[in-house]
This record gives sequence, structure tokens and C-alpha cells, in this order.
Amino acid sequence: MKTASRFPALAGTLVLACALAPGSGARQTGAPADQQQSSQQSAPHESLESPTRILTNFVEAGGSYEQLSSGYGRWSGGYFRAVVSAGKNILTAEVNGQHEFGDAGTYIDAGDTFNFNDAWYASVTLGSSLGGVFWPRSRLDSFLNHKWLDRRQLITTFGYGYDHAKDVHSDRSYFVGTTYYFNAPWILEDGIRFNVSSPGTVFSPSAFVAVTQGRDQKYYVTFNGEAGQEAYQIVGVTSVLTRFPSQTATLTWRQWVGRSWGFNLVADYYHSPYYHRGGGSLGFFKDF
Repeated sequence: MKTASRFPALAGTLVLACALAPGSGARQTGAPADQQQSSQQSAPHESLESPTRILTNFVEAGGSYEQLSSGYGRWSGGYFRAVVSAGKNILTAEVNGQHEFGDAGTYIDAGDTFNFNDAWYASVTLGSSLGGVFWPRSRLDSFLNHKWLDRRQLITTFGYGYDHAKDVHSDRSYFVGTTYYFNAPWILEDGIRFNVSSPGTVFSPSAFVAVTQGRDQKYYVTFNGEAGQEAYQIVGVTSVLTRFPSQTATLTWRQWVGRSWGFNLVADYYHSPYYHRGGGSLGFFKDF
């Protein structure tokens, strides 16, 4: 399953890594930035409700490079993404081309976060791919969120995801998590994902914690740590790794250089019994 280390890290709204979908128990990949992100859409707060503002109305483009051990070679690729607000909707889109495990392909997704009122909002992201056996044939991520307390600074999130791989397996996942906005410019996220893979009804849970510090139009720094089980990981046209633990650490630095532009730098490290992976991505964004 192509999860691109998609644990939240405020993907979508803060889009720190555009950091587009929580990790699952199937496969962790090296998609850049957003996809190093969870599709979990963090709270669209208003400026008076939290120390940060929603990061919308921007485009970003960049590339990634990862070096793998145990003879698995390297990963490399490029991406383009856009986030646009329209009334009660936050619309996202991304095109991500990757070369991994001797194969290449392009993943495309689009999503919408809809604000029902000042307490409830939901998001849905749909994706598919061209080529690349490591990418999912189709993917769905959906989340329902509720904001609590006097400043709406606590958010609880429940999610459901489905991933149809390009081999015989598929994944269904269930997510529960929280996000807390402190008065100072700090944000804390955590979550647990329960993934069930077929065939075989393989259960592979995982969990993450992410801490963000910074302010809009200045910078954001996010550290994200996750650990769990992986049920299936496609490492070639005819090669699949099954049922093993893995851990990932990701550091994201989103820096404004000018009034409406800057860069997004991601460094990550992945470890499993089969190989370890290190590298990251660099992208440039433009607000509008």
C-alpha cells in the first residue's frame, strides 16, 4: 500500500509537509512532503482560535531523493501540489512521480475538506496512479473532525481508508487521533491507525506523535515519529515483504523567504528488519 508515510503532521490545512495521509500497516514509501503527510486534514482554525492560520491558496513543486540499504538502490521523484480555499471548502490536488525499486510511476489525487459549522468538518481524498507497481491502484482517505473547548483548540479525528494495491492485496484502515493548539506557537498531534490487510485478514496497527512549532508567514518546524507493523510492502514486480515492524522519523522545515514564497525541506529516516532508508525532499511554494 502506498502510504507515503502519510501520518498527519498537519497535512492539508497546515500542510506543513502537505505532510497528505497517515501511515498504515501496509507499505511506507518516500513520497515527498505532503505525501510524507497524512491525508488527515487538521483543524481549519480561524486566526483568533489558534496560534496559526490555515495554509491555503498556494502552489508548490519540488523533488525528492532517498538512499536505501541492502541493495535496494535509491528512490527519486518530483511533485506538484496546490491547495485552494473556496467558501466552506478547502480543495487539494497533487501529482507525484516516483522511481522506486527499479520501477517508475505517477500518483494523482484530489481532496476536499468541508466545514459544516464552527465545530464540525470532514475531508475526503481520492487517488489513483499510472504505472509504478508500488503505487496503489486506487486509494480513499476520509476523516470526520470535531473541535472542542473554549477556543476550539482541541480536535478529535476519526478516519477510514481503503487502498487497493497492484498485487492481490488490499487494505482497510481505521484511524483515531487528536490535535491540540497551545496558546504559544506549538501544536501537538497523535494518532493510532488500525489496518486490516487482505488476503489473510492481517492486522497491522501503527501510531505516531507529531510536534509543530512556528507561525504563519514566518516558519513551521515539525517533528513526526511513528512506529508500527507493516502487513505487505511491494519492493518489485514480483517481490513483496510481509508482516514486519518498522519505524519512521521525519523533520519538516517550512520557511517563508519572501512575503509570499519560500521553501519546504523534509528529512526522514526509515528502519525495518529488511532495510533502512534515508533522504528527503526540497520544494518551493508560492502563496496567492
